[in-house]
Amino acid sequence: MPDSPSLGDGLIRSHELFHALTDDVHAAYELLEQDRQSQLLRRSVARAIFAYIEAALECIRIEVRSSVRRGEHPEPLSERELKTLGSLSLFQSDAGKFLPLDQSLKRTFKLAICIWRLNHRFGAAGEGYRAFVAAKSSRNRLTHPKTFYDIEVTDRDMHFYSVAFVWFRAEFTALLRKRIESFLVGLEPEDQEALRQLTSSVQNAADA
Repeated sequence: MPDSPSLGDGLIRSHELFHALTDDVHAAYELLEQDRQSQLLRRSVARAIFAYIEAALECIRIEVRSSVRRGEHPEPLSERELKTLGSLSLFQSDAGKFLPLDQSLKRTFKLAICIWRLNHRFGAAGEGYRAFVAAKSSRNRLTHPKTFYDIEVTDRDMHFYSVAFVWFRAEFTALLRKRIESFLVGLEPEDQEALRQLTSSVQNAADA
């Protein structure tokens, strides 16, 4: 088991966090293919997906907080925006601490779009978002069970988990691409290519 991080290892390592949790989702599905009726493996998929979603949201907030600290958004943040974004400190974040996950998700995406001034719309009006809300409800029962039925993951639950994962991954990838496109504006062609190569690993992880 790894020790606690030492000085110089990085305080957050969000890029590695995201990659590790992406790998967890794929591994959980691969194991489930070997025994699709296993409740243990179904619960593992559910937990891996929501760890991925919550980590990706925090990755967005980390980047947005960095943008704010650099002065890219000179206007004062509202109380609602601060509650969504959390502390601007490098060392702690209470982002969305008391917000339901669906509210935290919508607010985080919309805040990123606003602060980064992107020509983009978050897709919270279709089947994918409705599946996410249903999957979140199932995950909440799984995380805080009160009866035996709360830890049973049905075929219907698995459908919602899978649709929610595909939907969220697409939304996350689209946001990253719009952010990268915003950096490319005004750059020389060779600088544009260098930036594309630099960011390709993050996009590939999100697309995987």
